[in-house]
Amino acid sequence: MKIKFKVQMTQQYMYDFMLQHIYRSFQGVISLLAGLAVLTLFVATLGKVDTVYSVCYAFFALFFWVYLPLSLWWKAKHRILSNPMYSRPLEYEVDQRGIRTSQGKESSFVEWKQVRKVINSKLSVIVYVSRANACVMPKAAIGGKYDRLLEIMEKNVPQKKYKIRRK
Repeated sequence: MKIKFKVQMTQQYMYDFMLQHIYRSFQGVISLLAGLAVLTLFVATLGKVDTVYSVCYAFFALFFWVYLPLSLWWKAKHRILSNPMYSRPLEYEVDQRGIRTSQGKESSFVEWKQVRKVINSKLSVIVYVSRANACVMPKAAIGGKYDRLLEIMEKNVPQKKYKIRRK
């Protein structure tokens, strides 16, 4: 069984990938917990300490919860606009051997045993081939082949690396 689809990477898909990458990591979890801790401190001390402290607590809570997502949005935009690779669609071919990615005359192949992790997000299926590099497969591009794609991955990726949540 083999499936093929084309992906035109957009800022929205890149942002979705970057959010998943950060917030499923230690750094992302710590950032959320730090934001919660500072917000709790702000609420607990409001009116009990000098106004300047309350403003600082509110600022840091916003920093952790607003700055990181906004900076990721800008980084996604910059990455899409500055990298010519994203100006043309990528073609994916997935079968029981692995994933072939092609663009124009260039092509690469990743065997299933090379896959580090497979996750999904609201918008995409993300196949990590290294700690920071991944095949981002938007669900909109996969279309009606989504269930077949998951079947192939489920059969060929070890269970401990397969982190797909089905709804």
